[in-house]
Amino acid sequence: MVKEGLVILERIIQGLHEDLWSIEKDGNQWIIARKGENGLLFAFLRKGAPLEGPQGSFLADSAIKHWEAIILCPEGLSSQDLKQPALKSSQAWFIDLQTGSIFAAPATDKREHLNRVLSYLEVNSSSSASVYEASESTPSARRGQGPPYLTYTLIAINLIVFGLMTLAGGSTRTGVLIFFGAKVNALIIQGEYWRLFTSMFLHIGFLHLAFNLYALWALGAIAEELLGRARYITVYILSGILGSVASFFFTDAISAGASGAIFGILGALVVYSRRKPFLWKSGFGKSLAVVVLINLGLGFFQTGIDVYAHLGGLVTGMLFTWLISMK
Repeated sequence: MVKEGLVILERIIQGLHEDLWSIEKDGNQWIIARKGENGLLFAFLRKGAPLEGPQGSFLADSAIKHWEAIILCPEGLSSQDLKQPALKSSQAWFIDLQTGSIFAAPATDKREHLNRVLSYLEVNSSSSASVYEASESTPSARRGQGPPYLTYTLIAINLIVFGLMTLAGGSTRTGVLIFFGAKVNALIIQGEYWRLFTSMFLHIGFLHLAFNLYALWALGAIAEELLGRARYITVYILSGILGSVASFFFTDAISAGASGAIFGILGALVVYSRRKPFLWKSGFGKSLAVVVLINLGLGFFQTGIDVYAHLGGLVTGMLFTWLISMK
């Protein structure tokens, strides 16, 4: 496991170099990476050998606003190992290389930097399943690419359209929905195929808008970071359109909303994390899978929910991500 841990660390450092992080070594224990206001510390933890703090003045660097420590544990991990005085001023992530489990100390659900580090790793299918290799086909532009501008843009478009619908008489009025491009089967049959696209930017009432935009804000930023902008927007648009197509074939009801596209993003993240064992075993992918099942269940038992659009978007996002991961 020590050798495999060194391979993992080597690939992470290689990825950080590609993303223009500055890398320094502090003594025999710590590797320090810095970029902008963020700092990352890397070390191995051996049983019975507490971590010592970095020897240099790195933590006192005023330019770094946020430090996180990634601790690789090749000999396994116990609850006592999580209590490391040397890391009291940093958010720490302990990775048990025996099981693949990841533990946060202190507990937190903010995994942005951890997910970036894990995105450098994937299983090399030609070797042992416990050895993690970096994805050589993944462009470095995918990682550390800055604020999620595409997600912000999609949110802004939905808000603008909702505002225009409100000014036109209200987003719950059938005439307004039809005018702005909701999915109406009879009109699509007559040749208005563009409704399969425009309907994903309309919402029926404020609560519908609020729920979808919150989900887009929470999931979109993660997907934009992990998938890369080009693949992220492709998943979003394809899932929205094919979600509308599924709705067209299985229900005659007028429908609208970004739910198909958002379920596509959910599906894409589930498949992506399943292909990245560290992400899956950390609970990230499993949690998303539970969210998918709960929301699909609610769709089948509650009226007014276009579950077919949800299913169409979900399958599209999962299939697309699976296909590109096979290349």
